[in-house]
Amino acid sequence: MNSWRPYPLLRLLFPFLSGIIIAISSGSFDGGRLWILAIMFCLLVSFRMTSHFRTSYRFRWISGFQINLFLFLAGYSVTCIRCPANDPDYIGRQPEGLFLATVAEPPAMKKGSFKTILQVRCRHQDGRWVRAHGQAVGYLKRTLNERSLQYGDFILLHASFTTIKDNSNPYAFNYFRYLNNKNINHQVFADTRAWKFVNIKSSGVVQKFAFRLRDRLLDVLRSNEVAGREFAVASALLLGYVEELDAGLRRDYAATGAMHILSVSGMHVGIIYIFLEFLLGFLNRRKLLRLLKAIILLTFIWFYAMLTGLSPCVFRSAAMLSLPILGKSLNRSPDMFNVIAASVFILLAIDPFLLLDVGFQLSYLAVLGIVILYKPVYDLYITAAWIPDKIWSILAVSIVAQLATLPITLYTFHQFPNYFMLTNIFVVPLSSLIIYIGIVLMVTGAIPLFSAICAKALIALVCLLNHIIHFIEQLPFSTVSGIYISSWAMVVLYLVIILGALYLFLKHISFLYLSIGAGIVFNLIILNFQVHRLNSSRMIVYNSYRSACYQFSIQDKSVCFYNGSRVNDPTSQKLNSDMVNAAMDAYGIKFSRAFWSGRKDRHAEVAKDFLPVFYSGRFIQFAGARIAILRKPIPARLTRAIHVDFLILSGNPKINLADALKIFHPGQIIIDATNSRMRIMQWLKESAVQQIKCHSVTENGAFEKEI
Repeated sequence: MNSWRPYPLLRLLFPFLSGIIIAISSGSFDGGRLWILAIMFCLLVSFRMTSHFRTSYRFRWISGFQINLFLFLAGYSVTCIRCPANDPDYIGRQPEGLFLATVAEPPAMKKGSFKTILQVRCRHQDGRWVRAHGQAVGYLKRTLNERSLQYGDFILLHASFTTIKDNSNPYAFNYFRYLNNKNINHQVFADTRAWKFVNIKSSGVVQKFAFRLRDRLLDVLRSNEVAGREFAVASALLLGYVEELDAGLRRDYAATGAMHILSVSGMHVGIIYIFLEFLLGFLNRRKLLRLLKAIILLTFIWFYAMLTGLSPCVFRSAAMLSLPILGKSLNRSPDMFNVIAASVFILLAIDPFLLLDVGFQLSYLAVLGIVILYKPVYDLYITAAWIPDKIWSILAVSIVAQLATLPITLYTFHQFPNYFMLTNIFVVPLSSLIIYIGIVLMVTGAIPLFSAICAKALIALVCLLNHIIHFIEQLPFSTVSGIYISSWAMVVLYLVIILGALYLFLKHISFLYLSIGAGIVFNLIILNFQVHRLNSSRMIVYNSYRSACYQFSIQDKSVCFYNGSRVNDPTSQKLNSDMVNAAMDAYGIKFSRAFWSGRKDRHAEVAKDFLPVFYSGRFIQFAGARIAILRKPIPARLTRAIHVDFLILSGNPKINLADALKIFHPGQIIIDATNSRMRIMQWLKESAVQQIKCHSVTENGAFEKEI
């Protein structure tokens, strides 16, 4: 018997996924789209013409090959079509002018401005409006009397869209990649005179209504004196509103493995479903009533999904719940693997680039882990006692979900919460109770006494949850941080887990040997990375606009030089610390010293029994490399030629690059982030004329070089 027969949608998903992956990996979304469509049409025709072969067992592979090839090409084609850069009316082709755009995301209120995602609709060209397409991050200045922008509003915008540059620092959050995965490649800055609201009937009426309702529900929480950190967590947990979560809360929840409850996910949708299923249980008596119940459930679940922003994990859980609800109303029970595959088909057919979204990946991996591994893990401990059974059930779900997402979590977030099981014992029941009480509060917000009681209970529960999370985060060794693995190591670690699971299921000793072998390969990859790290000398010029920051490291030691007018500013110090620490963790640097290069009395200390780094005025000598730093115009007395490996331009000096090159003869020029954009563009043009390598950290990210 064919073991794949019960899972037809799962079988068909693989070629579709392969087409998407090949299209994304190749990076060329436009080549041969007409040829692909022609081949797909020919496949459909040939499938019809070879129908008589499908009755023959001998030729069954022909139809299988046709279907798989068609789905592969469909995945490739839909990726090409959904890539905005392939659109002839893409804003990147004509980025300047007068545009009509819609607000595609509820705007975040900043000081004196809105930040949102703009969906460009039209461009004014030759006295008429023509189609334009593309998304961009919009920063819109506003006046005190300006009405608040809302999702779906239309605006007129006279501006120039600029390409978002990959100006990230090593191992720090890469905002460019995050936006690029969402097909957002441009940004626009507009002052109050460059844009205005246009009173046109808004698009996305249902979603706009959902976001307005969310704002009203947030006001219900505020009016019932839910404030501070309790409001931040309650609004995130109930409605997916994360704007008021501070860095401390995010750190505590991330370090304990409870971050998933602060972003509305499948767990939240499942809790809403259980609540509604209980309320509507009386409709199970007749077939017509069961159908009515299904319609009510689907309406509420999808509206809640829109209310919370329709993130990939919420969309996934809503899509996955919809099929069993429909099946139950028709006395059918669809297989869970087919349900998962169907939801993946729907999501990726709408937006194939969701495959790059970490939330999408973690969501489906966790669900697959629970579906495949929960029963075997749960069966390891059987008890008739109700409380231990429920605790073990929560632990079993936590273990399999953590195991299924472990490699991608280590690769993306570089940390592991050691007490995740302890966290989930408290978090899961508490968060469920908070959601139920929160729903009651928002429904009964107009009843003063009852809503006040619910609000007090909600505040107490959220406060308890925050204290538990903070207590666990403060426990010794609560988090293992600084875990950095390559993409290959991540793939091999998944092989270890999959082969180990196959051994537990099938009891074939060969899977155990293969799992051990994959584990050895994984350790060799990690060992190779560590050996290379310990034998390298590295220079980094960070993308730090507040103060220049240069780091020099050998093995597990480093020296950082800071220079700038705001170097002692607390905000600057925090940004610099986070920026440098990320790279130090990745490279295994345990010992570091920091120096403000403006203090001459500290120069001699740099090289004392620590690192062979010598700093003197305009020059740094490190591991055989000579670096010159120009912060001021070249003195007239400096006339002789100086050969250096790197010339760093810093502090926006008024110099002509041709004049500087008469004195300094560098192998490469580095322009740090403390220079004005006008001078950076000027120097980049001059370096191209002089035919010398030039790296601007504001345009290309931090400069990193092994020496």
